[in-house]
Amino acid sequence: MPVPITKRAKELTGEQAFTYLELAAKARERGLDVISFGIGQPDFPTPEHIREAAKRALDKCITGYTPSGGLPDLREAIASWLNDSYGVDVKPEEVIVTAGAKAAIFASLMCIVDEGDEILIPDPSYPVYESVVRFLGGVPKPVPLDEEKDWALTVEAVENALTARTRALILNYPHNPTGSTLPPELVKELLNFAKKHNLVIISDEVYDRFLYEGRHETTLADPDWRDFVIYINGFSKTFSMTGWRLGFAVADKRVIERIEVAVNNMYSCPPSFAQVAAKEALEAGLDWFKPFFEEYKRRRDVLVSELTKLPGVKVVKPKGTFYSFPNVRGLQEQLGYSSVEKLVIDLLFDTGVLVLPGTAFPFNAGRDHIRVSFTVSTEKIKEGMKRFREWIETKS
Repeated sequence: MPVPITKRAKELTGEQAFTYLELAAKARERGLDVISFGIGQPDFPTPEHIREAAKRALDKCITGYTPSGGLPDLREAIASWLNDSYGVDVKPEEVIVTAGAKAAIFASLMCIVDEGDEILIPDPSYPVYESVVRFLGGVPKPVPLDEEKDWALTVEAVENALTARTRALILNYPHNPTGSTLPPELVKELLNFAKKHNLVIISDEVYDRFLYEGRHETTLADPDWRDFVIYINGFSKTFSMTGWRLGFAVADKRVIERIEVAVNNMYSCPPSFAQVAAKEALEAGLDWFKPFFEEYKRRRDVLVSELTKLPGVKVVKPKGTFYSFPNVRGLQEQLGYSSVEKLVIDLLFDTGVLVLPGTAFPFNAGRDHIRVSFTVSTEKIKEGMKRFREWIETKS
């Protein structure tokens, strides 16, 4: 008899981005020169000073267990980093280091979601939110973003989704997959709304340093944040440390203590030597990051320019992240595609160009969209979009 799989386990779904990476590998096996606009991973290496700090830690045999909540020195460094960056008042005991921001999201939701609780999630959204809420017995409830208003999340849309069972609102800004963000005044309005209706805010701000226009207003700037905010961030994006698996959460000490118990049961502690390197990353500052930031901004502008040349494609210029989320409804109609997934697969195996279908992102908004990540050089952006354009011409 095969091992039975529980109903709850079946509620978990993985990120489709990784599925499409496997398809890209198959395309390469067929001899295609693949240009991948798929996964959200910076293409610059982890900076040398961070790598060297990890090597020194390994040479000192810093390879054992740490406290489940992370090394005290790193928790202190994260608190100082946030306080210096945003003028807030986070204390080290209000920080927990996790094995990636995804683990922080999972453990935070584990601590607040009871059976039947409704959790408001932007539509479209990063897939983990919806999957984990469903796994925990909660009810993921979409809040549509307004594409006509640059993918805005409005208080009105949140209010329309509110019911007596609503427990929390998840924010993600700058936003994956659309590249939109929340202006400071809107952040304040949403936080005031949450306080009025006794909602918990889980705020995923992992792309805060990839904001090309405007100012990032963190949820931690609210004077009452300890009463209702769980803040999520990490090292993967800004420091290009995706494979190091280090994230962190900030919340009231009482909440952090429960999250720490949750992660203790999952993975004991984050990797010790990686935490030493993360402390170096924070204390060394971001002067090295400035040219990379400017390069990503240039890539965004090049990509948007190229996308606007494609017939049947409409694009909202992203204000942050390294993603664009163009509308391809007109292109699907022009080429006779009933699903965006089929369009994406044909594009990959005909041309070697990988984009992600919008349906990889819950809930409904992505049906007529693709996500295009600009984590490749401008030359590859131009070449990839050239192939896309020529493919459309041959199909028309």
